[in-house]
Amino acid sequence: MSTASTLSTQNRAPLPLCVDLDGTLIRSDLVWECLVLLLKQNPASLLLLPWWLLTGGRSNLKRQLSKRVALDPGNLPYNQELVEFLHAEREQGRRIVLVTAADQQLAERVADRVGVFEEVYGTKNGTNLKGRSKAEFLQSRFGNHGFEYAGDSLADVHVWRVAGAAYVVGTNAAARRAAGVTTLRRHFQKKKSSGARWLGALRVHHWSKNVLLFVPLILAHKWDLRSVLMTALGVFFFGLCASGVYILNDLLDLHSDRAHPWKNARSFASGELSIPSGLFAFVILETIALGLGAIVLNVNFAAAMALYLVVNMSYSLRLKKIVLLDVFVLSSFYTFRIWAGSLITATPLSNWLLGFSLFLFLSLSMAKRYSELLHASELTASGNSGRGYRACDRELLMAIGTASTFSAIVILSLYVHSNEVVALYRRPGLLWLMCPLLLYWTCRIWLKAQRGELDEDPVTLAMSDRVSYLVGALGLATIFFASPIMPSVYEFFRS
Repeated sequence: MSTASTLSTQNRAPLPLCVDLDGTLIRSDLVWECLVLLLKQNPASLLLLPWWLLTGGRSNLKRQLSKRVALDPGNLPYNQELVEFLHAEREQGRRIVLVTAADQQLAERVADRVGVFEEVYGTKNGTNLKGRSKAEFLQSRFGNHGFEYAGDSLADVHVWRVAGAAYVVGTNAAARRAAGVTTLRRHFQKKKSSGARWLGALRVHHWSKNVLLFVPLILAHKWDLRSVLMTALGVFFFGLCASGVYILNDLLDLHSDRAHPWKNARSFASGELSIPSGLFAFVILETIALGLGAIVLNVNFAAAMALYLVVNMSYSLRLKKIVLLDVFVLSSFYTFRIWAGSLITATPLSNWLLGFSLFLFLSLSMAKRYSELLHASELTASGNSGRGYRACDRELLMAIGTASTFSAIVILSLYVHSNEVVALYRRPGLLWLMCPLLLYWTCRIWLKAQRGELDEDPVTLAMSDRVSYLVGALGLATIFFASPIMPSVYEFFRS
């Protein structure tokens, strides 16, 4: 080979790098991103999805979705390793092209946000730019093997076959598929969804709240094995129902969570778990919980879970944006659990318990919201918190929360002095100890919130807090020693 031809080969410009968007440039899919936004902003519009598909196919569906939602391209989970690589290639003079099955206008907005693409080609005019259609388009635009391509999915194999080389964002299996049809230049590893990530999304640690289903049994001194086992099953079914709700809430809060200082690491917000897998898990969990709850326990308990689901969805879609009402609804979810527990074994609930739980859990919900405003003051000030609060509302929330704490203590003290306690307990005077114990615990929660140390739900915090365990143990011991099942230790030693 001559020196001239060698220099010509060395100076030849690299082939254009064509980059996929969904699953490659971002760890998500714009269609599903738009769907959850539409579900949150205008749920009734979802009824039009079949019509959009029938009248214009997938291209029309994507167009209609992009017209109806305001998707912020700066709020997407980008694959940062790939983005940095593209910037480095662009600085070396390489031509970078975005080629995607996403809607053309959405693709252009994403391209403007990333700032490395010279050309943008997306789905438009009835052509869904995916798989074979994308391969044929790129062949006509750059020639056979006249470009290199970065993709992630099985559909991208059609493009890799006609590309000069492949860049793969995905698992080892995806890299092997690409290497089987062209030269593999680089593999950007994408981990599979781990069990730990799913456990985090299911909020299994929040199942601790479901011990509230045992409260009616404990206060009614209903200790028979059948009632305990039935309630334990109820705790499990309610856990499945609540986990489904947590997943749906995460999907609806995707975009506000990504702007939050600690919620941006959640599995769906970060893109580590996909939106369709989350929707599928939601449907499966609710079907199992409601179905088995009705069959194994009773219809009333299943109906209570269904009502809990409806109220939770209403909270996620609308009520959480209404100042103060959101906290009242949030606090009701704890009382829902106590009520559901009473339905399992047909144990009546006293008005004392309902009034006490109303004020106690309102105080804890106020503490949770106060803590969120404290940790995300800049987000709240910008109006992107997903709530209707301002940073200056913290003092009011603290005032309402502490007042609710003392209201709960007053109700408890009046209950201890009531005729109902005399009928249920052998030594009702011991129950007065519950008042300072509970007052100390709730005031400590508020102290943590005021110091910025309350990073989670107060009830969930209690399950990992030694002081909470000590207070809980002392409270249960107080109830036990006051109840008629405990022999009179005082009388025993006196004799």
